Amino acid sequence: MSVKQTKWSYDIDKCLVEWEHIRLSAELRWKSSGDGSPQTCLQRNPGVLSNPYTDGTGSFRGTDKVELDYNMLNEIYEGTVFENVIRDLNGVRSRIMTKKMHTTYSVHIDKTPRYHLALITNPNAYFIFPTLNEIVHIPADGYVYEVDTTLPHSFVNCGPDRTHLVISKRSSS
Repeated sequence: MSVKQTKWSYDIDKCLVEWEHIRLSAELRWKSSGDGSPQTCLQRNPGVLSNPYTDGTGSFRGTDKVELDYNMLNEIYEGTVFENVIRDLNGVRSRIMTKKMHTTYSVHIDKTPRYHLALITNPNAYFIFPTLNEIVHIPADGYVYEVDTTLPHSFVNCGPDRTHLVISKRSSS
């Protein structure tokens, strides 16, 4: 199964209030993909001196970056529900990713599975697993979902902007 609900659940209203407070009050740094979909990092690599909010964004393919190295919480997330989620999952390389309306990712494979906590979504936002002939929507219900992104997959957003907390599952590789 490509997507499964975990036992971890959080108050989605609290997540949204804390995210909105951070988004509006902090000088967040964003990095946008080619389609204008922004990402910001909740965790950084303590050994890298570049921007802690953008260094862990985007694809790591073709780089020497290692997801396990992105394990230090950025200060503005300390004491928030997001710190709790990362700690509970023992996750690394956490990001808040917005997928703009009417955009898609190409089919790709990630190095590790990902955890997803939908903050803002719409019923027309889907993961597509072509080799499994599977299409899956993750609701904004407060649950964390484990997504096997080591399988070929894409994501398509046919509706309004969608925002997820995405956390890489810790692995030994």
